[in-house]
Amino acid sequence: MTDTNNHSNLSKNESDTMVIEQFKQAVDRNDPEAATRLLQSHPLLVTQIDEPWFAFDSPAVVSAAQRGSREMVDVLLQYGADINAKSSWWAGGFGVLHQPHHDLSRYLIERGAYVDPHAAAALGMLDILQKMVEKDPGVVDQRGPDGQVPLHFALSPEVIDFLLDHGADIDKRDIDHNSSPAQYAVNNPEKCRHLIKRGAQIDIFMACKLGDIELVHKVLQEEPQALQAQVGKGDFTAVGGHIYEYNIGVAAKPLFLEERLGHEAIVELMLSYSSVEQRFLLACMRADTETVQNMVRRHLDIVQSLQLEDQSIICDAARDRNEDAVRLMLDVGFDVDARHNNHSMTALHRAAEQGDYEIVRLLLEHGASIAILNEFGGTPMNSCIWGSLYIQNPKGDYAAVAERLIEAGVPLPNQAMGSERVKNVLIRHGVPA
Repeated sequence: MTDTNNHSNLSKNESDTMVIEQFKQAVDRNDPEAATRLLQSHPLLVTQIDEPWFAFDSPAVVSAAQRGSREMVDVLLQYGADINAKSSWWAGGFGVLHQPHHDLSRYLIERGAYVDPHAAAALGMLDILQKMVEKDPGVVDQRGPDGQVPLHFALSPEVIDFLLDHGADIDKRDIDHNSSPAQYAVNNPEKCRHLIKRGAQIDIFMACKLGDIELVHKVLQEEPQALQAQVGKGDFTAVGGHIYEYNIGVAAKPLFLEERLGHEAIVELMLSYSSVEQRFLLACMRADTETVQNMVRRHLDIVQSLQLEDQSIICDAARDRNEDAVRLMLDVGFDVDARHNNHSMTALHRAAEQGDYEIVRLLLEHGASIAILNEFGGTPMNSCIWGSLYIQNPKGDYAAVAERLIEAGVPLPNQAMGSERVKNVLIRHGVPA
């Protein structure tokens, strides 16, 4: 156990910083006992308990509520945390009721948490919402967390209809993610369909996620170029990343999204609107050797004509552990180091993240760079370390991947990190523990 009082060799600022860091760790790992000991021992923490020390500039009580930890919330309230404190997030602050744990929200209301229009919409408190709107009709489009409006939070058809019937803008975009309520609801089919029924604007990704072939057909008839759409580009961009980056995927494209979702009839419909290049890329992802080879014979320069961004589907194949697709793409001349828009990853980064020894070996045999850095400044070895801790693919062999990368000459980290087996590999090769 760390002795939080033994700071005699530290300056006051260093000591305070250490205590604050220990408190943050206790809250983040949901350890009420440790948080209590720290609060008991350090008055500094009590006087600064509402400071925005946590993710997205949140105070401790909001961070604990986001995790659904009633025990931690109780500890913090016991030591004076303001139950109505909010994050100081630039686009709009979050409070303790702006989270998905509705049982906890009702408990927090009993403890004195203020119900704003967004919380009322989320919790289905129609009577409270009605009184707010009677007092101020503008409440229906009031900005809140992330700059969202109550319609972003509403879940029940009754609340949605009430807001719309009282003038809410059905396509109002939030500030952080530039996304409408229907786009936020893309993984909640019931809400999304209800909003569409009420007149919400439809986009190709929404139709794809709903698996609605009629909607997809409607979008493509009106805008055939919708197949070129990509999350993170054009209409699907935002300062904080479009909401589709989080609930669909960074750099997602309609055709490949539907293939991944297994909506075969929609894929076939999309292919009738697709370019030669799109059909070729899909055949590559499917590891359809015959179709790919036939298309290469008919279009001799098809691979060379592809943008590097298109060739980066080899990264998706590596992420999906699709060795046949990776091999086929390499055989027809894809750039082995093509970078994905998703954090500038290469296929080697992705394979290392998954602990996929065979794909790592295959990529290295084709000259994949072992030193190329992703958006975070990480080599493929860093991806292997990270994946061994946070992905932990049960089919992966992260230690074997680490050995193969070291054999290939990958730059070694300054300290042995990762799973125990990966750390042991690194230590065996001279990396300090």
